[in-house]
Amino acid sequence: MLCSRARRSGAARMPRRPSARSPAALPPSPLPPGLLPPDLLRRHALWRRLYLDPLTKLTPPAPWAPLSDAEWEALAPHLAALGCGLAAPGRAGERMADPRGRLDAIFRAVTLKRSNAEGGGRAAWSALPAAFGRHGTVARSYRRWAHRGLWLRLLEAVAQPGAPAALRAITHRLCCAVRRGIRLMGLRAILLARRLGLFSALPAPSQYLPDPDLSAIYTPLLLRIAHFRRAHPHWRAPPGLRLLLQQMHRLAGGRTRIPRGWEPA
Repeated sequence: MLCSRARRSGAARMPRRPSARSPAALPPSPLPPGLLPPDLLRRHALWRRLYLDPLTKLTPPAPWAPLSDAEWEALAPHLAALGCGLAAPGRAGERMADPRGRLDAIFRAVTLKRSNAEGGGRAAWSALPAAFGRHGTVARSYRRWAHRGLWLRLLEAVAQPGAPAALRAITHRLCCAVRRGIRLMGLRAILLARRLGLFSALPAPSQYLPDPDLSAIYTPLLLRIAHFRRAHPHWRAPPGLRLLLQQMHRLAGGRTRIPRGWEPA
């Protein structure tokens, strides 16, 4: 009865005593020494890995041009080894009337761009000029060769220190071909391009894409903090540490939607 009268009269309530387990009773604790390695950023070169390399290691764009004889001679053994338009002696594989022309058509299609008014980014396969053949046929050849591993094989080949000059000359065209099929080739294509330092082969800036290598770096740190929290129930992580872990988790997971206009030139 007295409580109901107090509510109706507008009397102030007595503040409740915070529970020993409530967040208000547990202010942020200082960071224990040794919990966070002092050389974490320097040891893994995280600043260079996350921000500098994706900007400084982009492949300079080059205008499309038909394959030269030297470039075709450098590419033909890789196509024959995987049965992509050519077949090595004694091995099964498709035999195409003009595999060199088909490869030229693929490179032309993947280097086409939409205008800024259309949102930028890569153009659709239907934008391929009719002189290169039917765009549906060219797109099917591209996807078939992607499933056979041609584009990732060539990406590794151009990144080798002793790669022929003719092969290195098509690096930009090859990067365009790889990023066009990221959905087909999956996470292994993102991993390979990032590890090789060919960031132009990614469909967006590196920090917006999944990064399992970064996850492997910060997962042991996260487990160490979790074990410490279990051993010290009243310890609360400082806001700066929580923010750091949230940002690293966001960077490792990447974004779910990548606009076309985010891809490199």
